[in-house]
Amino acid sequence: MRDRIQTVLRQLAQSPELEVRWLHTLSLLEFIGARKISRTVADRHPSLEVLGHLADETRHAFTFKQLACEVAGREDVTEFLSVGAASAWFQSLDRQLAEWVTGVTGTTDVYLHYLLTTSVVERRAMVLYPLYKAATRHTVVREELGRVVVEEQSHRRAIEDACTERLTKVGTTLEPALALEERLFETFLTQLEKDVAQALAGAQAA
Repeated sequence: MRDRIQTVLRQLAQSPELEVRWLHTLSLLEFIGARKISRTVADRHPSLEVLGHLADETRHAFTFKQLACEVAGREDVTEFLSVGAASAWFQSLDRQLAEWVTGVTGTTDVYLHYLLTTSVVERRAMVLYPLYKAATRHTVVREELGRVVVEEQSHRRAIEDACTERLTKVGTTLEPALALEERLFETFLTQLEKDVAQALAGAQAA
C-alpha cells in the first residue's frame, strides 16, 4: 500500500489545483481529529497532555488550510479532494474502534478509545506525511510538513505506549486495530486514486 500512496501523492502534486484540494482535505481531517478530542476527553478542562494534543491538531488544521490558500493564491478555498471517502475513513475508523475496544474490555472507556484512535491515526500520518513531503514541489509545504511530523511524533510515542499498556492488561494488542485501519484506509485510497486519475485525464483533454 505504501507504493500506491507514494504514486498517487506524486500524481496529485503535479497539479496545483489538485494539491490545493488535497491540502484542504488534510486540514479537514486534522479538524475532525481536534473536534473529536474536544467533544470527548477534552469536554471538561483536561490534562496538560490532552490540551497539548488538542492544540497540535487545531494548529495542523489551520496550517494545512493556510497552505491550501497559499498554493491557490487566494483565501476562499472551499474545494476538497475525495472528501467523502476521507471523512468516511476517519468516522468509520473511530466508530469501529470504539466498538472493538468496548467488546474487548467489556466497558465503555472514553480515554482508552481516545488513546487507541490517536495511536492508529498517528501511525497512518507517519506514513502519509513524509511521503507527501517528498512528493510536493512547494518548498513552504515541505517545510511545514516537516514541522507537523515533528509535532505528531512528540506525542505519538507516549500515547501509543499508554494505549499498548492498557490493551496488554486486557489481553490484546494494537495489531487488530491497525489491521482495521488498513482495510478502511484502502477504501479511501482507492477513491483518491480514481479521483486523481479522473482529474488529470480531464486536464489533459481540456
